[in-house]
Amino acid sequence: MKSSRSSSRNSVFTWKYTMFYGWWLVILALFLNSVTGTPAFGAIGVWIDSLESEFGWSRTQLSWAFSIGQLEGSLIGPIIGVLVDKFGSRKVVLGGVALCGIGFGLLSLTQSLPMFYISYGILMMGASGGGWLPMMTVINNWFNKRRSMAMGFGSVGFSFGGFLMVPALAWLVMPENAGWRMTSLGIAIFYFMIAVPVSKLIRNTPEEYGEIPDGKEYIQKKIDSEYSEIDKSNELDQIDLGIGQILKTSSFWVISISHACSTMLIGTMTVHFILALRDQGIPVNIGAWVWGFTLLFSGVAQIFGGIIGDKVPKNIALCIFGCIQASGVVFSTFITSIFWTPIFVVVYGLGFGARIPMGTAIRGEYFGRKSFGKVLGLSMAPMSIMMMIGPLVAGRMYDITGSYDLAFYILSGVAILGSLGFLFAKKPDFKSQLF
Repeated sequence: MKSSRSSSRNSVFTWKYTMFYGWWLVILALFLNSVTGTPAFGAIGVWIDSLESEFGWSRTQLSWAFSIGQLEGSLIGPIIGVLVDKFGSRKVVLGGVALCGIGFGLLSLTQSLPMFYISYGILMMGASGGGWLPMMTVINNWFNKRRSMAMGFGSVGFSFGGFLMVPALAWLVMPENAGWRMTSLGIAIFYFMIAVPVSKLIRNTPEEYGEIPDGKEYIQKKIDSEYSEIDKSNELDQIDLGIGQILKTSSFWVISISHACSTMLIGTMTVHFILALRDQGIPVNIGAWVWGFTLLFSGVAQIFGGIIGDKVPKNIALCIFGCIQASGVVFSTFITSIFWTPIFVVVYGLGFGARIPMGTAIRGEYFGRKSFGKVLGLSMAPMSIMMMIGPLVAGRMYDITGSYDLAFYILSGVAILGSLGFLFAKKPDFKSQLF
């Protein structure tokens, strides 16, 4: 009986034409990042516009929901990382997707600001556990030499989902169509339907299924010319760092804080960009399409960044693309006509997209496979705090001045300083901990 089960486990690899299962997991990550990240994160501007119209809440009040979700992420991220390393991504994804369903179900019942905060906090908790963190951990486990490229393809789901879903949601939430309540209820039902099936497709590590990172076939082609380099990477993969060891490593803080300063812009633009365009004379439905195209272009940039990240020092590339992203935010304040939007799409989309896979892959490169979930989870603390602060600052400054310009300039300056910080990131030496 045992041998038959083992045979069934390995059967996916025995047919000679079967694609390496790691790439199927990349496709699954693309799907999950799309369906969990876009409605909760990418489309927040759509929900804010609907709630502002119905209840008359200020942008600062509405921005607090996103910021509370990020504060929650800073607290729960490390816990999710530990859970992923201990129990595997499959169980965490199952729980995360189910929580997304609960959150959107409660959102459809919202009648007050506290209820909105609670529902959005739950669905953001679900999005943290149902997509990016556990699936990036899986990809990190299944890839080594092609890690950045695999993460680039896996992360692109958020961008493609944003392109397809943000304009669709902007249309659906209109009162003359489905309305925001029925739309959120429909999303909740969808999550409950997919939670179990998608979690069953997840394979936590290649070794459990008779494979190795990157696949035996790929490694066999490389082993003669790159044997020493592969062996060196495998040594790092044997180290299981404790939380205390990670927190004592200077590179962890350099990467986390630098990444957080750049990621702050993502939160700010996700919440306020469509609203900023509306104030600059561009209707919400057109603004949703502009944001959708920006996310689509950033998806292409993620693939580009994944390929580049496997060929050049990741810290230098992260610095360059982070500065490009910040310049895109500055340019957004000058958009007064739709004819200027393609420049924003290209500049912001390139900087935002290209740095995503490299920001994740550099942690795998520096800290190895066994500690990756903890490292990524702990990194969510500073990242979530900065993503909490950014939208709040922008919302508050808008309520005071009636414009986002000054807030966008200040936050872009902080992001550029953070991007320069990547130049000081050095790969830690953990060799002594093998013995």
